[in-house]
Amino acid sequence: MALNRVTPRIIGDSSYLGSLGYIKWQCDTLTDFQKWVDIVSENNSTVVFRGQRKNWPLLPSICRGEFKNGTLLNLEKKLLDTFKNEAKDCLHLQPETDWDWLVVGQHHGLPTRILDWSEDPLVALWFALEKHEKEGSEPEVWALRVSKDNIIKSLDKARPFYGNRTKLFHTSFKIPRINNQKGCFILFKYIEKIESGFVRLERNKRLRGKIEKIVISNRVAPDLFDQLHNMGYHKDSLFPDIDKVAESIRQRILNNG
Repeated sequence: MALNRVTPRIIGDSSYLGSLGYIKWQCDTLTDFQKWVDIVSENNSTVVFRGQRKNWPLLPSICRGEFKNGTLLNLEKKLLDTFKNEAKDCLHLQPETDWDWLVVGQHHGLPTRILDWSEDPLVALWFALEKHEKEGSEPEVWALRVSKDNIIKSLDKARPFYGNRTKLFHTSFKIPRINNQKGCFILFKYIEKIESGFVRLERNKRLRGKIEKIVISNRVAPDLFDQLHNMGYHKDSLFPDIDKVAESIRQRILNNG
């Protein structure tokens, strides 16, 4: 089945954001997926991708819980400050900025205002397909074309909790998993009058026309996942573990000795 462009699905909250939409695609083969990547990447210097096992809104983890009005920012600050205080003894390398602490916290499951993306579309596809059988819904990959003015170039001159726009940033903090996944992050701007505190990326006015997604049929998901594994996209490559490295060396050297 060839790559099919379906009618754009219009979504949005007319009371605040107006009518916004994004283009939705569908594919059945890895070749079709790569064609889609070529299409969304054409004439764009920076495109990032995010894989999801189901149709979740593009929102950071900090707003996925239930918080009383006016307490989210206080809770966010308390979470990060407490994490910085209690996690420092567990880390071989100490973060030096709030940017680094947000990345480390996100990496270890702390609710934050950042959302993980990747510069490698096949990494995003792997995350979309990883647990497809458990979810029972169609996996999807989002693509975001990022213009230069939507990228935080110098973290030294910016503060994560005082920005006036939702933007992309890269981290220089050394986390092997993020390096292997070619990871980057979207930092969300907090908006007090929105109940969740943050605008979903697919409803962000500045990103209109810059975001699209592709849906992968459940019936082909296992085959695509196997193909990715054969191409070197698997848990061991995306989640490097020094214990597994030592065990692999032990097995190879001792068994062949």
